[in-house]
Amino acid sequence: MTVYFVTGKLGNGKSLMSVARIKEAFERGVPVATNLDINLKAMLGRKSKNVRLLRVPDKPSHADLIAIGRGNLTYDEKKNGLLVLDECGTWFNSRTWNDKGRSAVIDWCLHARKLGWDIIFIVQNISIVDKQARLALGEHLVICRRLDRMRIPVISALISLITFGVLELRLPRIHVGVVKYGDSETALTVDKWWSYGTGLYSAYDTKQAFIDNKVVTVDSPKTANALHDTAGVYSLLPPYYTHYRYRVQMNARNIMRITKIYGKRFSRFTAFTGGLIVASLIAISMLPDPEPERIEITKPQMASKSLSELLEGYSIESAMTPPNALPSFVLEKDDVRLSSSQLYAMGFTASAKGICNITVTGENQSFNLIC
Repeated sequence: MTVYFVTGKLGNGKSLMSVARIKEAFERGVPVATNLDINLKAMLGRKSKNVRLLRVPDKPSHADLIAIGRGNLTYDEKKNGLLVLDECGTWFNSRTWNDKGRSAVIDWCLHARKLGWDIIFIVQNISIVDKQARLALGEHLVICRRLDRMRIPVISALISLITFGVLELRLPRIHVGVVKYGDSETALTVDKWWSYGTGLYSAYDTKQAFIDNKVVTVDSPKTANALHDTAGVYSLLPPYYTHYRYRVQMNARNIMRITKIYGKRFSRFTAFTGGLIVASLIAISMLPDPEPERIEITKPQMASKSLSELLEGYSIESAMTPPNALPSFVLEKDDVRLSSSQLYAMGFTASAKGICNITVTGENQSFNLIC
């Protein structure tokens, strides 16, 4: 059996750390008893079925602890149930040491190991707890802190100085619990609990107020008068039976009913405008992409006449033979000129043996030109 006293200042995440341990206990499949208001649907989801949660009164008595029964029927202490009691400083403190039921509660806690329960006591400071209970049960002390209330050394001060106090650099909101072996803050550190907390804020009521149990006198003509507590232990149904088993089936009929219900929240003009916009966006997205322009490259056509018929009677008027390039020349016949660029455009080519000896070739033809 393990007993933890979870301590810390107001808002440092004592209950949050304990709720994280409760979630771990559910994941291990062990029963949990607590005086916290737990939201099982937010913690485990609406499909969770094999969950056993016992809600004890805000300030449990010995009879309430007897009513929760055994947390583990085996000898394997890893399967022990978890008992979490919050605000122990209001009913487990040293000022009420002479309470009639105090010794019975302490006696039950001393035998909790035999009943298969691990215990977490949540209190602002362990010194508030009755010394007898602290010395007998204080196996581990957990000191809770919030990192977002701490400043980064040097860096935070430097940024605050540069921005004239407008910006303050702090650590993220992470809750850490330092676990000490013993009931002293100077004891050996044996573990650290870390919790980001975002997924657990909705799993319990952070503003829960703990009240005293109301005791009433029952008058009966057939039995003797007796005192009874109005609060007692009860079990919470798993979320499967409250939020999933009798859920509305998502068939076509119910979907249409839900659509009508939500559709009445909007005016006809708004619905028509929204449908028109959605239809326009769908139509635009389904338009085919424009085809890119096709640039057709046509090869120059060869002259219809034969090469000899085309160049018959021409002579070289001027010519130039640059290195590593085709010769450039001008042919002349009866005051009619024909340039080399025109011949090249027709698909012919030329080679020069000299400025006065050029051979034009093309389509398996050749013609020799001279000055």
